[in-house]
Amino acid sequence: MKRSQRRRSRDRVGKEVRTKAASKLRTRSRNVDEPRLGYFVIHGVGNQHRHIGSDRSALRHMGRGIVDPIAKAHGESSVTWTETPECREGSDEWPSGTPAHATVDITGPEQQTGTVLIAEAVWADRFRRPPWYLRWLLTLGYVLLSLPAALLLVGPDRRDRSFWAPTETSFKRTFLSSLRDGLRPGAFLVSPDFRHMARMGWRFLTLAVLLAAFTAMLMERPWWTASCAAVLIVLLCTRLNVADHVITAAVRDQEREKLLDFLEERLRWMQAHCDKIVIIAHSQGGFLAHQLMARHGGRNQSKVVRLVGVGSGLKPIWLLQQIKRPLVWAVAWMLPIASLCLAWGTSPLIEPSNSEIAAGMLMQLKAIVPSLALPLAAQSPEFSADMLQAMAESMERVQSGFLLVGDMSWQRWVAIMVSAMLTLVCGLLIRFRIRPAAKSLFALPPSKGPKQLEWEEYSSQHDMVGRMLLPTLPQGVEQEATPVLGHPLGDHTKYFDGDGLLGRRLAARLLTDVESSSRRSLGARRWAETVARYERALRKQHDRRRCFQGVLMLWVTVGALTPRMAGGATIVEAVVESWKPLVLATLVLSAVFTWRGRRSHQELVAMLDAELRGEPQPTPPVRIVAPERRTASTMALAIGAVFAFFGALGLSLLSRLQPAWNVGSPGAPMLAAIILAVLAGAAGSGYRVRRRWVAGAGLLACLPALTSSGPVGSSAPAWATAPGGPLAAVVLVAVAIALIGLTRAREVPLPEAPSSLSAVVPGQRGVASNVAAPPGLRSR
Repeated sequence: MKRSQRRRSRDRVGKEVRTKAASKLRTRSRNVDEPRLGYFVIHGVGNQHRHIGSDRSALRHMGRGIVDPIAKAHGESSVTWTETPECREGSDEWPSGTPAHATVDITGPEQQTGTVLIAEAVWADRFRRPPWYLRWLLTLGYVLLSLPAALLLVGPDRRDRSFWAPTETSFKRTFLSSLRDGLRPGAFLVSPDFRHMARMGWRFLTLAVLLAAFTAMLMERPWWTASCAAVLIVLLCTRLNVADHVITAAVRDQEREKLLDFLEERLRWMQAHCDKIVIIAHSQGGFLAHQLMARHGGRNQSKVVRLVGVGSGLKPIWLLQQIKRPLVWAVAWMLPIASLCLAWGTSPLIEPSNSEIAAGMLMQLKAIVPSLALPLAAQSPEFSADMLQAMAESMERVQSGFLLVGDMSWQRWVAIMVSAMLTLVCGLLIRFRIRPAAKSLFALPPSKGPKQLEWEEYSSQHDMVGRMLLPTLPQGVEQEATPVLGHPLGDHTKYFDGDGLLGRRLAARLLTDVESSSRRSLGARRWAETVARYERALRKQHDRRRCFQGVLMLWVTVGALTPRMAGGATIVEAVVESWKPLVLATLVLSAVFTWRGRRSHQELVAMLDAELRGEPQPTPPVRIVAPERRTASTMALAIGAVFAFFGALGLSLLSRLQPAWNVGSPGAPMLAAIILAVLAGAAGSGYRVRRRWVAGAGLLACLPALTSSGPVGSSAPAWATAPGGPLAAVVLVAVAIALIGLTRAREVPLPEAPSSLSAVVPGQRGVASNVAAPPGLRSR
């Protein structure tokens, strides 16, 4: 008995010794190993729960989208991905099961290794949806109730910050400064006010064309419209109705709280396995992640060091939530009504069918066209005097159109007064009832941890969800625009693609986080500097491409609408009647420039990966003409295009009305006008224009003067009797000025050389803003 007691006592003492030794060993290893880093990814709107375990799952699409660039740069052996599938069997500790997660070991160039845990939170099937037979009705009803929210699609974006939401450090723009900048010759190249109005005009034109196309289809093909409506209703009854997810987050409070409970449990699982957590949330997940961090006074921020929103739906969903308030709903409907009343009331000042301005401009065209087509011998002093008299009368008529508004009917004056009253009421309601409640709107509560939570928002310039400017976020949250493709829908879905640049930007932040957690060198500084240079190059290339696309669309729109407006149609009527060519031009230009943008994006990202691998790089692939060197050549090319166009019209009329005059090649100036217009858009956008192209277009404009002849038996020299001589002279002068400007144009190569970079501190926010810009591009 005593022997067994002594044996049990020795076993108990040995167990205590082993327990103490194991405890000391764990303490020693805990002191040696730094706190574990975790990345928590939250997907956006959609049915991601059907893709768990596949390459389309949130874990692999977003998580691998961050670490795959490291494998491409340093080799496949530098990243070890060990994945654990999701377990949906609940337990006492984790009622919702455990998330799919992966342990990633990253080996740097110096053979030092860091570890990060990446886990997903799939919320798309964690809430109760309405029955299928009610889903379509509730969705359409909510869309009709929130119809003014459609104006968000054409609202201002982050590029309009200087116009709509100037900061303390931005230049204070007054009316006189805006007017002075607008009167400059190159205002359309550098003026932020002009660019803002051009963007708004483009979006309103696109919206008007789409509405006109839908209306025309409804009136001309009712059966097609009914079929499309039936297909839409069927889709809204299925799980493909992702709009129901947005409605859940916006108006269904109980279901939204269930989602936040689920995300909080997933975050608690991450907190049990990590000491530092970075949350990356996409689209609607950005709204849910923000709500999670603001929940219960910020209690979920204890181990979260950074919140990253990508194309976040925070602002759109918040605005949809506010429409539930009667006051906000009334303001949202009054503003569009006030805009329509103002547009209809002031239409006599802007509509060609009612405006003296348009009539005066038509008189100017009638006076200019004959002077360009007729030969010099036919332009007597009486002809010149009549032309100048017609020009003077047309100018007087245009001025009277600006000054005389007394001929408008009383209904239009009533519409203008109604618009002014509604605008005043909306302004007072926003100023005294809505804005006070929106102060510090999105500010997060103070963090409970030792370090304040960092918050970053990334979006492209064209992402229809994340590009919104208003309401504004706290200072320093919104980062520089992320270059993607330049497409409203494509940008929103391609942030984490394998050839995307945002994945490489987040990979640089991941390496920085791993370095700070493990005190190992993984080359994060070099990553940040290189990615910042290529980001700037892609951003400038994107701006150049989009400007060129906009100018081309402007030429097409003017060419399509001008004949109809000259016949007396209003702007709205001209757009409705010309919807087919406008839709075709929009689709073709969008497809071409999106395809070209994708190719150039992939090429530059491939060069970025090669540079990160240490491979020698060729000369910079992007060369942009400095903005201050574009104005003269762009204006000259545009003026030459306009004169060539009207000269071609005059030559066509002359050949038809005067058969005795041998007018040769009357279509050559029209072709020259098209070429000069395209070259003007390219030069104004920053492309390098070949001088031989400009010279060739000028030669085309001179062909009628070289191949035409006047009436037989004329005593005047041949150059004086050839039709199109004045046209050739004017176009040649414009071409000469353009050639001089193109010769003096200076190109800026991008990406910049590494020596031109300023110091970038690892982990510092806004890496791209720390890169020294080339002198010729700082104004862009």
